[in-house]
Amino acid sequence: MPPSRCTAPSRALVAPKPSGEGGFTFIEVMVALVIFAFAGLVLASAYVNVLSAHQAALRRDEFATDRRLVREALRAEPSADKVAVWNDLTLPDEHRARWKATLTPTPVADLFDVALEIELTGADGKKQPPITETCRLLRPTWSQPADRDTLRAAARSKLAQRTYQ
Repeated sequence: MPPSRCTAPSRALVAPKPSGEGGFTFIEVMVALVIFAFAGLVLASAYVNVLSAHQAALRRDEFATDRRLVREALRAEPSADKVAVWNDLTLPDEHRARWKATLTPTPVADLFDVALEIELTGADGKKQPPITETCRLLRPTWSQPADRDTLRAAARSKLAQRTYQ
């Protein structure tokens, strides 16, 4: 039999194990910090962009609050005769508004189609172009009692004619 050629593995191919505790090297920690810093920078810049876009939108429409206050004055007015004529409203920041509404009754009792006309004046006295907004409002105080009773009777007769299967 030929002699066996079994040789032990060479110790030069296997890296020596460190004798201390296991952990991350300084380079690995620095790379991780750079990655986290970059991600934080990207998130912070995105947040700043969102804030600046929001501020720009608010600056672009400085009269949005004024229009909202006029709509609230319209909803708060109990008299249909009062909303049909021009009304003056003093707004914050020395702004002023003139407004009136055109009411159109709908086939539903107490429901109105409203065309709201608004004329805004800034603190500098400069008038803005007129604004017209439309909406539907449920206002029982604006209805005439006879009209309301007629519409309700018509609705009751429609419901009585329905057959349910």
